[in-house]
Amino acid sequence: MFRIHRLFIKTAIVYLVLGVGLGGWLLLRKAASGEGSSHDLALVHTHLLLVGFMLMMVMGVSNWIFPRQPGVGKEARARDSLAWGNYLLLNAGLILRVLAEPLLPLPPARVTLGLSALLQVAGVLLFVRGIWRRVRAPSVVPDL
Repeated sequence: MFRIHRLFIKTAIVYLVLGVGLGGWLLLRKAASGEGSSHDLALVHTHLLLVGFMLMMVMGVSNWIFPRQPGVGKEARARDSLAWGNYLLLNAGLILRVLAEPLLPLPPARVTLGLSALLQVAGVLLFVRGIWRRVRAPSVVPDL
């Protein structure tokens, strides 16, 4: 497992802790006051868990487990520019989302939220580009 794969997985675990922590805090606040949680914080909670944890975990494991094209050396696998770009763009977009969502409807927050969306979409597209050619039938079919 290369550094990029460990980063995806460890970052996903950090987002899991943050998402569950925020969700627990929202529930405790609701129990104490009887009022529902802020819609903006509920969206942050959801994004931390779905994009931060689930999507990052799936992407990290996929990049690690799906086979490379024959002849791709260890150095090339460790420097996988599509995986690194995917990781950086997705994280930058998610962090901007977490920061901007509670500040809506302020105009700077709206611009930041738009940038967040573009970064996350670009990160996902890099993932699709990098993984697409790796999802294929095995080159040798075992005898049954």
